[in-house]
Amino acid sequence: MHQMKASLVLGLVIAAAIALAAPLRAEEANGPFENIKFTPVAATWQYSNDGGKTFSAKVLPPPPPGRESPKDHVDTSMYQYVWKGTFDIPDPAKVAGAFVRIFENSSLPAGPRASICNGDLTAASGGYWKDLGYCPTLLDAVIKLNGKEIELAHGPMLQFWVPLIGLQAGANTIEMSGHVYSFWGGGGARGPSSALDAKIIAAEPQPANIFNGPILGDFGGGYFTLACRTQLPADLTIEATPVEPPGPPVTVTSKGAVWHRVRVEVPKGTSKLTYTVSAKVGQHVTKRGPYAVTLPGKDFRFIAFGFAMQHPVDDANVAKDPWAIGSRLILKARPDFVCNTGDLLEQEAWSFNWESAYTGPAAEMLARVPTLITPANRDWTGILSELHWSPAADTYAHNWTKVVGPVRFICIDGNESWVRGGANAKWLEGILVAAKDKFIVVLSGYPAYSSGVNSKGLYGGRKQVRDVVMPLLDKYKATMMLSCWDPGYERIEPQPGKGCTQIVTSCSGWKAFHRWNTQFGSHGQGPTGPTANARGTFGKVTLPDGREWCGYCGTRHFCVFDVKDDVIRMQVLACGSSPDVDIKDLKVLDEKTFKPRP
Repeated sequence: MHQMKASLVLGLVIAAAIALAAPLRAEEANGPFENIKFTPVAATWQYSNDGGKTFSAKVLPPPPPGRESPKDHVDTSMYQYVWKGTFDIPDPAKVAGAFVRIFENSSLPAGPRASICNGDLTAASGGYWKDLGYCPTLLDAVIKLNGKEIELAHGPMLQFWVPLIGLQAGANTIEMSGHVYSFWGGGGARGPSSALDAKIIAAEPQPANIFNGPILGDFGGGYFTLACRTQLPADLTIEATPVEPPGPPVTVTSKGAVWHRVRVEVPKGTSKLTYTVSAKVGQHVTKRGPYAVTLPGKDFRFIAFGFAMQHPVDDANVAKDPWAIGSRLILKARPDFVCNTGDLLEQEAWSFNWESAYTGPAAEMLARVPTLITPANRDWTGILSELHWSPAADTYAHNWTKVVGPVRFICIDGNESWVRGGANAKWLEGILVAAKDKFIVVLSGYPAYSSGVNSKGLYGGRKQVRDVVMPLLDKYKATMMLSCWDPGYERIEPQPGKGCTQIVTSCSGWKAFHRWNTQFGSHGQGPTGPTANARGTFGKVTLPDGREWCGYCGTRHFCVFDVKDDVIRMQVLACGSSPDVDIKDLKVLDEKTFKPRP
């Protein structure tokens, strides 16, 4: 986790611009603020624990806890908390950025981890309480600065510090509201929550790092997209220069924001380009790049992988991290774009840990190779939406279709409903019935078939993918489905009428410890017997009905697809333990050739 270095006085400039408050405790400074200097801002607060019916000048404790859930150690009742505050900013031009957070007014070690979430608890954690830890969270949070609501994220996201965009000269007002559990736990009961307070910090103009990217997202003939984050509100400038064929530079900007999402238009027919990203705060400029990018043509290579999450992340030596190794090998394989099949982080609702756990170790790959993502498990959090530009019309959704050369890609979000006759199923069939493309590749975070331990039970998205999606893919002769969910590689050739080739590619970073489940009979594929529950690799087998099956349990890998006009050739390569090997020396786990649809 990045640590913020706070001091009481930053100098005469910032001191003249804001009123100072007591300095922050070091443990209160959680956030992506490494090497950024802040000053606490004096604010006058009023507090309400009854939804704004009454207010007090003193910090109010929560109401008595209600019924505690024995399983999750979390009180099942919530109360509404509201903060109202005022603070002065004499000269906004001298304040590069301001942030607000809540914290527990207690000496508990976990107190400063109190967070703000723009969604509900289940959505924010993906139903996974460990994401939240020992911390009270302001759920369904609404923050208004000078009467205008601050946009938090397109989807639930847990944040310690929220940027305050829209400061005005003189008096500023802020109001925060939401729901808080009166009892909190996470890994064990901790007891009732203590009183919740709030603090504001501000920074003078200074160099601000570009992080969480740049990440390339959607792309096409004549454009590419990227997203990133800056430590302070900044003006972001992207300068792209066409290389093949050569052309004049193209400049696009994103003004005064912390979260940046940009579409860059280049001349149609551009196949290669370079770009740089610059963030300006006052007179201070931070640059990233130049990065070389190849935009796919009729023939192209794409790589599929999933389960980049890993434990633990070693920030001091990311070269040892499996995800760092995997991403560097993927980059060496020179893909035109990649398909991430999901499960990016273990605790991805938290906004602060994405740099160390995901975007940092894979920085070069993410900045140079466009990424198409399908959500799996907890991937529906807001930070994924902010950092990934989807091909969907709103650029955030993960149900979309996209044609690249002879291939139509279709992404389905398994966290949504895919019941037979529902809106999503009708949308999918409408695309399939009209598709004239030679190949159809479907991205789904949840596989219809898998022998991994995560698939012992068919529930939620997995059941609907099997019962509804797969029969549609069989009916319209889709080429393959690429999925995640179980950490290993598996290719299943379903029985006639049960779908297309199913590929689970889910082990680009995860520590290899999972095992196969033994429910071969109910799942209809995969190994069985005593060896099926053991660690190790299995390779290819022929099933009793003549179908082919291939699986490697817990082996880090990625799938390489070379696309020509009339063929797709796949090789599945084992990552190994070093990023410095030649790609041609990687072990080939599986191969298959896909012919055009009939």
